[in-house]
Amino acid sequence: MAIKPDFKEVKYLIKRTLAIDSMLRNYVEFEINEINELKNSAEIFYNDRLRASLEEIDVDILTQSKQGIRVSYLRDVGIMNMYQLYKMPEYQIESISGIGPQGAKKIKKLTKQIADNTGKKLSMRIDADNPKIADDMLIRAIYVLLERNKLRGLYKTLYDSHHEDIGNEVFAANKASGGLAWFFTPKRDKDFAINAIESLRYRLSTVFGDDSIFRPYYSIPEQGASVYRAYFKDNSAECYATLEKYCKYLNTSGKEKTGLSAELLEKIEAYPLDLKYMKATLRSYQTFGVKYAVHQKRTLLGDEMGLGKTIQALAAMAALKAEGKTHFMVVCPASVLINWCREIEKHSYLKPIKIHGADEIALESWIKEGDVAVTTYESISRFTLPEDFSFDMLVVDEAHYVKNPETQRTEAMVKLLRKTEGVLYMSGTPLINKVDEMCFLVSCLQPEIARKIERVKSFSTADQFREELSPVYLRRTREDVLKELPDLIEKEQWCELNKEEQRAYRSAVLSGNFMAIRQVSWQIADVKNSTKAKRLVEICEKAEDEGRKIIVFSFFRNTLNKVKELLGERCSDIISGDIPPERRQEIVDEFNKADPGAILVSQVQAGGTGLNIQAASVIVFCEPQLTPAIENQAVSRAYRMGQTRDVLVHRLLADETIDERMLQILSVKQKEFDKFADDSVMGSGQLEMEKEGENSWITKMVEAEQKRLLEESEENADLAEIKTEIETEIETETETE
Repeated sequence: MAIKPDFKEVKYLIKRTLAIDSMLRNYVEFEINEINELKNSAEIFYNDRLRASLEEIDVDILTQSKQGIRVSYLRDVGIMNMYQLYKMPEYQIESISGIGPQGAKKIKKLTKQIADNTGKKLSMRIDADNPKIADDMLIRAIYVLLERNKLRGLYKTLYDSHHEDIGNEVFAANKASGGLAWFFTPKRDKDFAINAIESLRYRLSTVFGDDSIFRPYYSIPEQGASVYRAYFKDNSAECYATLEKYCKYLNTSGKEKTGLSAELLEKIEAYPLDLKYMKATLRSYQTFGVKYAVHQKRTLLGDEMGLGKTIQALAAMAALKAEGKTHFMVVCPASVLINWCREIEKHSYLKPIKIHGADEIALESWIKEGDVAVTTYESISRFTLPEDFSFDMLVVDEAHYVKNPETQRTEAMVKLLRKTEGVLYMSGTPLINKVDEMCFLVSCLQPEIARKIERVKSFSTADQFREELSPVYLRRTREDVLKELPDLIEKEQWCELNKEEQRAYRSAVLSGNFMAIRQVSWQIADVKNSTKAKRLVEICEKAEDEGRKIIVFSFFRNTLNKVKELLGERCSDIISGDIPPERRQEIVDEFNKADPGAILVSQVQAGGTGLNIQAASVIVFCEPQLTPAIENQAVSRAYRMGQTRDVLVHRLLADETIDERMLQILSVKQKEFDKFADDSVMGSGQLEMEKEGENSWITKMVEAEQKRLLEESEENADLAEIKTEIETEIETETETE
């Protein structure tokens, strides 16, 4: 005989269960409300930016159309800028004395054209440091959508796992919701009802019945401005991607320059991507990059540093996994091995398997389980894949490491290429050296294209090369695709050497030691007397006052030791070539969590590649570097997608020293590199900047500096006499010390 239930409790259990089931469904479906709120806020933001831009355009611009518009009639009634015209209906313009119907029609048409063109060029950068009302509204709308979407994952899981069973249980339990119904219920149904009641009671005792899971949903919109502004700064890449996803008209990405034929472009854009294995939201240009890589199968992604090549590589592997592919491999420099594993876990549902050295256990695990093997250039020549084994995609980070076919690492890479159909080479600076090296990289991917560019490389135009390379080589710059990126402000900080520094510099120059010459101002005994050091302190103090963090780069470990000695506790441990990759990432993590005014000190080679340091917005170079690529890579650690503040780059330079000559050479090299790399064009033979070997131009530069010092010598002594004088000074100083 079925136990008589507590009818009142049964009614409560049914009502409570159905209410929670309904709430879960509603909160999942309410996403559309937050998307609409985002769109409304974006519309206000866009109109605010458009208004500000149109207000700066004088109505005199209408005279450029040569359509006989009398601007003076507009000025007579107080219409001075294009925004005033933009918001006026045509009939109001027509009512202005001297305009008339035809004039009003012309003015309105031109105003619309100007407004449309202005809107296309608008910067959609959100200012979280000095926000207007429109900025705050938009940041808040993005914050609410993204944070509530995190909760929706839980809500949807609960709803999907409980809803169907709830329907059956409520139907059965209803038999026990009243005395009369219970009296006429057959025994078997009563047993079903009792079991259903127990199930409802148990269900409400789990997380399904926990009211606390709904509290964050209501508290999210109530957070103060400081919370969602901080959220935006920490997650700006995701915020802009979300904005671009739902508000495409905002033009957060610029027009891509692919060089692809219309037919191939259409095929790539139509390629279906399933990114269910990705956690991150991609920008539109990144989505195109993924489609390009997957559709073309063997490609070189040459996007400028900071545009998210790693995310695109992950998404390409994730898309292939959604198609049923299972095995992928990433080959990267040892310095970024850990970073790759972190990025895979952070942005995707793929599993990284680290294979360092001849790690047979890890290799066998990957062969058996699949997902992403992450290994290094040094390791690929130390392990052997089974003869009959092949995998689905090879991602090669910093692919210019294998541009020389004579090296062991390149030979090992070529063997790997035979094991897979899909290959994605990645390098932000693939054209920095000889054209033949670029041709070799292309030949590893699509030999037929390499043969074409070999035949025409000496006389082709830029457009011809772009077209020939486009099926294998895709490059976008920050200016091409990131309209919201803040300004990059570069400043030359010239210092006048004191007498002690002049003596040390003269000694270095006349010794012919180029490395010692480059350390001008830093080589003196007491760093506090260094003019560059004093300027560095001023820069760091100002940055701290502005709530910024700083990165200090130098080629020389000795210089960085002095920087750390000078700046003290605000400095991180030094990132140098002898610091293991794991520790480098730990130092960056500590720096990211530190208070404003924190300083990251790094050798430019060790910290200039592979690390993401958007927390910093001030960069200081202690001396000029040998190539623009080295400086560009270092700057791109901070000036990249996700940066929300203007980035200030300071170059510490000593007046009337070799710094001046190096700066001139760097400027020429940068122009040459921009011409070739960003236009996807290769000249015949070598780039102009590489026609002379590095040792040659360094030697000439040192000789020129020696000659200059001789000519400026007050005593007009010859070189031997000056060297003798300096050697005597050095011996005396040494004995004194």
